[in-house]
Amino acid sequence: MGGSGVQRPLKFIKYLRDYGWNPIVICPEPGAYQFFDSSLEAELKMIDPEIIRIKANTPFHKFGGTQRKTGLISGKVAKILRSISIKIYFPDNKKGWIKPAVEMGLNIIKEKDIKLIFSTAPPFSNHIIAQKLADKTGIPYIVDYRDLFVGNHFNANANAKYQSKKIDVERKWLMKSSGVTVLDKFAKKHLNKVYKSLKLNYKIIPHGYDHQDFINPQKSIIDYKEKKLNFMYSGLFYEENQPDIFLKGLKKAFLKIPDLRNCMHLHFQGGIDKRIQKLIKELGIEANVTTYGYVNHDLSISNLLKADVLWMISNFAENLKQIKSGKLFEYIGTKKPILGLLHDGAATELLNKYGAGFTASPTDENAVSKQIEVIFQLWKSGNLPSGNQDIIKEFDRNKITSELALFFDEITAEISIGNS
Repeated sequence: MGGSGVQRPLKFIKYLRDYGWNPIVICPEPGAYQFFDSSLEAELKMIDPEIIRIKANTPFHKFGGTQRKTGLISGKVAKILRSISIKIYFPDNKKGWIKPAVEMGLNIIKEKDIKLIFSTAPPFSNHIIAQKLADKTGIPYIVDYRDLFVGNHFNANANAKYQSKKIDVERKWLMKSSGVTVLDKFAKKHLNKVYKSLKLNYKIIPHGYDHQDFINPQKSIIDYKEKKLNFMYSGLFYEENQPDIFLKGLKKAFLKIPDLRNCMHLHFQGGIDKRIQKLIKELGIEANVTTYGYVNHDLSISNLLKADVLWMISNFAENLKQIKSGKLFEYIGTKKPILGLLHDGAATELLNKYGAGFTASPTDENAVSKQIEVIFQLWKSGNLPSGNQDIIKEFDRNKITSELALFFDEITAEISIGNS
C-alpha cells in the first residue's frame, strides 16, 4: 500500500536482519485501498522477507477485493467514512482479520523458533492479535504506536462511554506487553497519564528517513521554475490539516511584497481536491501553483530534492503534541529548509534543533505570511540554510532500526533469564 504509514514497518523489515533478527510478516491479502505504490512493492521484493498473507474479513476485502486502483477522496468524505466506521467497528474496521491472523500466528509459532512478537498500529486490531498470541504461547510481545489509540486525533471528541471502552481494551494489551515503542516523549507521557498504575517498558523509536532512498535518485518530474523560489508540499491533506492558512498567508505576503508573486512557485505532490483548487482560484494565485497528484515514493523523494523549500502542516488539537507527520523526517533527509505550520510540541522542538526550520502557528495566516517573507529574503540574498548534519543522522532508518533491535535483545534476554 502507499502512504507514509507503511514505510515504518517496511524499513524495520529491511534493516532488522543486519542486527540479528529475521522478521516473519503476517498480513492480509491486498484489498481495496486509496493508494498503491509500486516502488515500495519493488523494495519489498528486493528485501524478500518471509510473508504470510491471509484472507481477511474486513470492509476493504468485502467490497474491494484485490482490485488495485489509486484515486483521491476529499478530506470531507474521509471524515464521514471514518465517523461511520467508528460507530460500526471496534477497535477499528480491520477487526475482521483478528481471528484468522491469530490462527495463522499459532501455526507459525508451532513450526518456527519465534522469540518475539511485534505489532504496529494503526490498525489497532493488530495489538489484539499480538496479545492473543502471547496469551496462548507465552512469547513476549511489543506494541508499536504510530498513533495513539486513546486520545487519537481522529476521534478525540468521542463520548465518555466509547472512551471508557477503548481504555479497557488498551489496558489489556498494555499490561501484558513486554515493551511499548512510541514516536516521542509526548506519546509516552500521554500513555503514562492514562495508565498511571501500569509499569510499562518504554522505548522511543521515532519515524525516520532511509538514506538509501536519497542515493542516485531518479529524474524529478516537477516543473521547477528557474530563478524562482520553489516551495513543495508532499502528501495528502486530512480534515484539520488543510492548506487554507498557508495559501491565505501567501496571498498576504504577495500583497505586502509585490515582487514575491513573480518570484515564488508552489508544487503539490499527493493531490489537492476540488475545494482547494477553488480556493486557489479565489485567491488569484493559480498561476503560482502546479499539482502532480499521487506519485510513487521513489519519485516523491526525487521531487523533494529538486525543490528549494518544503512545508508541512499539523493542526491537530494543541494537547496532541506528538509528531503526527512521517513526512517531516523525509523532509529532514533532504537537508532542505522546512516551514512547519505547527502547534508547540515535538515537531517544533525538532525543527528548532534542525537548524533550517521555520515555524508558524497553523491557525495564524499573519504568522505564516511573516515566515514566508523571512524565507524569501534569505533566498534572495543566497542565504537559505541547510539542515544540521548531526540531527539528520539521528533519524536514519538504519540507526533507528538498530535501536529497535537492541530493545528486542533486551526483552528476550530478560525473558530467558526469568525462565532459567
